[in-house]
Amino acid sequence: MKTLATLAAVACAAAFSFSAQAADSVAKIQKDQAEASYDMTKKQAAADEKSAMAQCGVLSGDAKDQCKKNAEAAHDKTMADAKANREKAKAEYKATK
Repeated sequence: MKTLATLAAVACAAAFSFSAQAADSVAKIQKDQAEASYDMTKKQAAADEKSAMAQCGVLSGDAKDQCKKNAEAAHDKTMADAKANREKAKAEYKATK
């Protein structure tokens, strides 16, 4: 009977250890995906801003200035969101360690 209890305790400890490792692995995958997503978003945001700025080229005066500000603002918001997602994933990964 004592052996059965010991075996059950070992099995519980192994199961807990496995679930902790699985959570760590999931968090690492999410962190890696967030890093890759950030890199892709950074490139796409730069391309989008360049394209938007090119479209502003046909305008003049205040309309052109406002167009450029809108392009910059869209770029800045996209980058801020991407950075926030990356930092959140990093924090979650760090919390699992």
